[in-house]
Amino acid sequence: MRRRFNITGSCIPERHYMVRLDNRLKKIKEDFVDYGSYFVINRGRQYGKTTTLRALEEYLKEDYLVLSLDFQQIVTEDFIDGPAFVRAFSKKLFAEFGNIGLGDSQNMQEMLSDFRDHNAEAGLDDLFVCLSRICEKSTRPIVLIIDEVDSTSNNQVFIDFLAQLRSYYLKRDRTSTFHSVILAGVYDVKNLKLKLRPDSEHQYNSPWNIADDFDIDMSFSADQIAKMLEEYEADKRTGMDIKEVAEEIYQYTSGYPVLVSSICKQLDEKIPGSEDFETMQKTWTKRGIEKAVSMILKKSSPLFESMTKQLDLYQELRSMIEDIIYRGRKVTFSPEYKAISLGLMFGFLKEENGHVAIANRMFEMCLLNLFMAEESGGEVYARGGSDRRDI
Repeated sequence: MRRRFNITGSCIPERHYMVRLDNRLKKIKEDFVDYGSYFVINRGRQYGKTTTLRALEEYLKEDYLVLSLDFQQIVTEDFIDGPAFVRAFSKKLFAEFGNIGLGDSQNMQEMLSDFRDHNAEAGLDDLFVCLSRICEKSTRPIVLIIDEVDSTSNNQVFIDFLAQLRSYYLKRDRTSTFHSVILAGVYDVKNLKLKLRPDSEHQYNSPWNIADDFDIDMSFSADQIAKMLEEYEADKRTGMDIKEVAEEIYQYTSGYPVLVSSICKQLDEKIPGSEDFETMQKTWTKRGIEKAVSMILKKSSPLFESMTKQLDLYQELRSMIEDIIYRGRKVTFSPEYKAISLGLMFGFLKEENGHVAIANRMFEMCLLNLFMAEESGGEVYARGGSDRRDI
């Protein structure tokens, strides 16, 4: 099957050129899952979370029974109250056991059937008693994976669900429960109550303070980018200098996954044959990368739209970024400061030599264009690398 660079949805090795995840999956399993950790993979939009979860599900199947759910598939009305959520959650779990198809899956489905079909009044307490029985009877430890948890994180029912997970975790020496629970989304669980109850008394109270700190780097290194390009080069034979191209892509993106893939997609599909880039060898160069970046910045994208939305929503974060880019202000790095914490969570900021810095060069260029366009009354600029203001 022919492969291409992918910037929408999950990456599939058989269909897409992608950075190999074997070392990352091994580390997640050995450092977190094997220890029975409950943890959150929270990274910015299009940071490879879902791709990692799909690969992790396959990687863990030899040793664990893996239940993988996506909360985007549970609609808003299913969060009206506890019984509605219990029915929706049970239906998804019932279907997941069917997909797994292991020997005891049918027994697990039978245990869930009352919640799925008949018991309109069953609440979260009843559901977790059933889940505990399922974990007790399972022939393998159960790992629960939930993607897109922040799609419902402004709902009290979900906070109550987290509280139940926490309660069973704390008494797991006496009561059967999930071996490991993995949540994924942009928002960290400790910030979820901030969205529900912004008053100072409650905004920092976590419903899930049992979660281990997930400190695995999910960005791509220049070496990882180079290995991906080696696979591409074996297919296309462009004659590129793989190391030089990988380093240049990294300089613009700092390894932000979707930005890496976006540049490569432009170089592979859009730029070849245009003026000054008649051949693939001329395209896969520093000049070609500069052209690709310029093209990306001239078009709207889900990632940049999300960035603008978050800056509009969090004005303190916006003001700090504007000060850094426009006025060259040096902001001391402190993750406890709310605006910095939000910027780190969204993937917009990073720490550099004890100060706050924009996460990558492309973000910096995009934000500079945005602020300049607003200042000039709406005139849109699309500047290349030579126009970037060094800070």
